[in-house]
Amino acid sequence: MDKRILLLGIAMLAAGGLSWFYFNSVIPMSTPNMTEEETNAFYQAQAVNIGLTNISEMVAGLGFFITLISFGLRRRKKGGVGKPVTQKPAEV
Repeated sequence: MDKRILLLGIAMLAAGGLSWFYFNSVIPMSTPNMTEEETNAFYQAQAVNIGLTNISEMVAGLGFFITLISFGLRRRKKGGVGKPVTQKPAEV
């Protein structure tokens, strides 16, 4: 397991999760009797909030995926398979 990739995945998972919680807690709210300009600004703020929420969900999902991948990675030992073997020539 490569610890750097594991830490990267955990950091992305945490950052995506925390930003997702933040963006879900600051959802823009409408008020009654809004003017046309206020309504347009409200819809624009709501679209931006939804977009940022989606991006944070993707970051958290990629962090989870990278964390899972890090468990399958292993460092190779240097003296293992693939070491060249030299043999003496046969004597007659």
